[in-house]
Amino acid sequence: MQSILAWQNVVHIAAICYLVCFTFRNQIYLRVFAIAGDLLYVVYYFMAPERPLWEAMFWSGLNVLINFFMIGLIVRDSRMSAHNDDEMNLFRNLRGLSPGQFRKLMQIGKWTKTAERQRLTEEGKELDQLHYVLDGKVEINKSGRTIVAEPAVFIGELAFLRQKPATATVHVAPQSVYVTWSHAELNKALAKSDDLRNALAMLLNNDLAEKVARG
Repeated sequence: MQSILAWQNVVHIAAICYLVCFTFRNQIYLRVFAIAGDLLYVVYYFMAPERPLWEAMFWSGLNVLINFFMIGLIVRDSRMSAHNDDEMNLFRNLRGLSPGQFRKLMQIGKWTKTAERQRLTEEGKELDQLHYVLDGKVEINKSGRTIVAEPAVFIGELAFLRQKPATATVHVAPQSVYVTWSHAELNKALAKSDDLRNALAMLLNNDLAEKVARG
């Protein structure tokens, strides 16, 4: 009898683990405590009743496997070691994106290093691409006025956000490095992730605000 009561206490410890897990914002800590709770439930279902509760053990065990799998995805998404130097520089410039969100953008982005001066947009013309110039001078001509901007800047962000023609003609200098996303593929990726959509919208709006401030 005393032994049964001792095993029954396990269910309370398991419940405490579950309660504690929901106090964490960190997804790994949350899932580790959820795993601990489920493992304790498995022990309880096996030891406390007269007959092991195999069905309950199955579902708790399945929860353990799912949480281990999700921890693996979280750890993978938090790693940046697989990216090259240009991608790492881009990630540092796109502040606000998580490693996982950045990886999704890189899966659909196309890198270009120019051999000569190259036009990215033409004022008044429709655009189907968004660019980010990582390295190289950027020449912007709008209504006959030309300015030269430093790199680390989006090109075509207003056209992407508002689905309007390009507001300026933009060229990049020889040996410039930039990445391009097609509107179609980018919208498809954003439709699958509200977090990515919100993060990118914030980046684009901040870029616009900085351009306005510079005049």
